[in-house]
Amino acid sequence: MGKTKTTRYKNDLFLKSLGQHCRQLRKQKGLSIDRLAKESDKLSPGTIDRLERGLSDSQVLVLLRYAEVLGCSLLDLFAFLKDNPEHSIYKDSRIVPYEEGAARPARHVPLYPLKVAAGQFGSSEPFNEVVPIGWVDASLKTDNIDYFAAFVRGESMQPKINDGDLCLFRRYTGGSRQGHIFLIQARGLKNSETGESFVIKKYVRQTPSRQSEDDDMSIIHLVSENPKFSPIILMGAADDEIQVIAEFIKIIKG
Repeated sequence: MGKTKTTRYKNDLFLKSLGQHCRQLRKQKGLSIDRLAKESDKLSPGTIDRLERGLSDSQVLVLLRYAEVLGCSLLDLFAFLKDNPEHSIYKDSRIVPYEEGAARPARHVPLYPLKVAAGQFGSSEPFNEVVPIGWVDASLKTDNIDYFAAFVRGESMQPKINDGDLCLFRRYTGGSRQGHIFLIQARGLKNSETGESFVIKKYVRQTPSRQSEDDDMSIIHLVSENPKFSPIILMGAADDEIQVIAEFIKIIKG
């Protein structure tokens, strides 16, 4: 009998985030890749480049030597994990980590960072082959590709959605928007809490009395649940200028 082939675990998002953080630390020290390689006397420029681009899962001794040359500790290399729930999946019983080649578990939806989900589900083109962080049991009756899970950051939707909640979303494909909570992008929109170009808000469309036949004014209020946050008001915005990406469905409990 042949040996059973095992699938090696690999988390591409983690590797890319680690690489980006390492590159930032190196640049803060004013070192080029070539200079770092010379200083280390053990790491080649190719090894450093692959680490910083998240192309390979580096051995601990590579990371240790990298940290030593920068004059920091291994813990400093992993500082990007702080306050980043997407990378704490190994502690979260709700999430099945993604494994290359492994089948999607039944009734589970993909877990993405919101920024990735906004790009993927907000496109009218066919879905990109974006690797999820993991899979979340959403207790769906069917494996609907329009659903995904994401961690939500910020306090503007409290108490409906709390900071760090794992939420289920469904890609918006049409229907009434009024009074529903959505993941939204719009021209010039900026999230005051995260700095991103998308928000999670309640959609409220108002149409004032027309002053003339040519008057097609509409006002869109993107409303927070938390009264400490003022609504985002979009004046004269047409519905097609506001990209409603996905509707918030529920909190996924532990």
